[in-house]
Amino acid sequence: MARVLLKPSLFCLVALPLCAEASVPERWQSEVELGFQSLSGNSDSMTLNSRLGVNFTEGPYRHTSEAKFLLVEKDGEEDKHKSEFESQANYKFDPKRYVLGNISFIDDKYGPYYQDLTLATGLGYQAIWQEDLSLLLEVGPGYRYQSPNLDEIDDDDLVMPYDVQEFIVRTQAELTWQINETALFEGRVTAIAGPSNSSIETRASLSTSLIDDLAVKISTTQKYIDQVPPGLKNRDSIFTVNMVYRF
Repeated sequence: MARVLLKPSLFCLVALPLCAEASVPERWQSEVELGFQSLSGNSDSMTLNSRLGVNFTEGPYRHTSEAKFLLVEKDGEEDKHKSEFESQANYKFDPKRYVLGNISFIDDKYGPYYQDLTLATGLGYQAIWQEDLSLLLEVGPGYRYQSPNLDEIDDDDLVMPYDVQEFIVRTQAELTWQINETALFEGRVTAIAGPSNSSIETRASLSTSLIDDLAVKISTTQKYIDQVPPGLKNRDSIFTVNMVYRF
């Protein structure tokens, strides 16, 4: 399975530079990431992680979307499989404030929930907006739907054995710092609170340009979930080193 997914991912990374000379309006900004590790011998494991991000800005309107995929295999068996998708639209109604709509979907086969869908709206504020530094603050209400993998639940499964449908409050702070011409730091903290559960996720990354639009990116994601089944830890951590192509 992993090798089938790896081939198209590698193809995308190689093919994208071939399109770099095409005329792309400046209002579009995109980037693709790919990281891969394979071990054999005394231990047999393979890790594949990839990300595609798209950013569109025109006048007071801004839209961002990203899709991420993580696959870990050990001794020929799937050990972790996680897919994430997030899309957000912002519309500025004055120089510093904007309204937003956000949708986020997570499919984590080995997490507390099998699927997690959130829809949120709210207000955003540009606390800092400079050429090399920005800080965005957001807050608003939303709705969450979570469902477990009911087909595979038994006494040994570490998943929440019930559906969750509830209203939530979502807050977020997002920092972008262009340290110099080649180094970029990005950080984000997202907190979601609801009657059944609350979570906080922090993401931080540092990317350094190698040549033209090609860069290496180091990133970490820490997620804390308030309520988890017995046997699972409240905190999940992911660390990745990826090659990034921006276009």
